[in-house]
Amino acid sequence: HAPPGTVDGGEGVTLNWRDAITENPAVGATEVWEMYNFTEDAHPIHIHEVQFEVIGRETLEEENEPAQPLQPWEIGARKDTVIAYPEEITRVKATYDRPGLFVWHCHIVEHEDHEMMRPYRIGP
Repeated sequence: HAPPGTVDGGEGVTLNWRDAITENPAVGATEVWEMYNFTEDAHPIHIHEVQFEVIGRETLEEENEPAQPLQPWEIGARKDTVIAYPEEITRVKATYDRPGLFVWHCHIVEHEDHEMMRPYRIGP
């Protein structure tokens, strides 16, 4: 299980819970977040305090098989959890309208126990 992190030049950069916050939308901002899954497992990613729209997926490598299509239950519905499939980029769009310190994480309890979660802040 790899902790979440950021992407720098197409390469994953692992971050732990205590590392500096890297996601900091302004209050009222609408952002598209890209979740890169470099692992061989699917992960149900949950973002606290927002409802988002799943807007698409693509593979990490152009020569790979096509990405998982949006499922019928993902289209047009606001969600708080999305499946990030292996070797894919999952995109979600949300408006961050509630200031504060929150968390986004994999919803598999064993992964939560192994720091597969990150804090994020809405606002200053």
